[in-house]
Amino acid sequence: MNLPLHALLLDFDGLLADYDHRLHLQHLANAAGCTPAELDTALRGDGLELAHARGELDGDALLQALNRQLGTQLQAADWTAARHAATRLRSDSCGLLARIRPGVTIAVLTNNGRLTLPVIEQLLPGLTVLCSAALGVRKPDPAAYRAATAALACAPARTLFIDHLFRNVQGARSAGLHADTAHHTQSLRRLLKRYHLM
Repeated sequence: MNLPLHALLLDFDGLLADYDHRLHLQHLANAAGCTPAELDTALRGDGLELAHARGELDGDALLQALNRQLGTQLQAADWTAARHAATRLRSDSCGLLARIRPGVTIAVLTNNGRLTLPVIEQLLPGLTVLCSAALGVRKPDPAAYRAATAALACAPARTLFIDHLFRNVQGARSAGLHADTAHHTQSLRRLLKRYHLM
């Protein structure tokens, strides 16, 4: 007989929220006084965005690099406002979390940098949010899931991970977690029931 699960680890963008990257770029570009294309090139050109998501560049370092390249004066508050504008919680999916049985730790595991972390924490108050920048490794690397379960003090074999991308699910399974995909509230609800978490 399988042991009961002790932790539920969830993706954010694409599962609990819808994120429009183009809208994020547009709002950030408006604040910077440049075009979204210029901002996108600066973020991706030298790998700044990826380095930030990996934790190699903190928020200040990322913004300083952008400002040097673009001749702008972007601040963390600009990033936060742009990320908020580009993010919409899936209220029905988030509402399921209130029905999780007592004793189960619920947390978010996201491939985001530290600048986005406070946005997710504000949108999901009371939940632990683990971001790739803080862990130093990104999904789908199995090390990301092992680091996340260690941070939650829960064994991988007693943790369920749910993501909308199958490659991330595969990484979690390689790390010894139970894992599956969900793309909307109905599929998320089915998984939670199947694993006896509701």
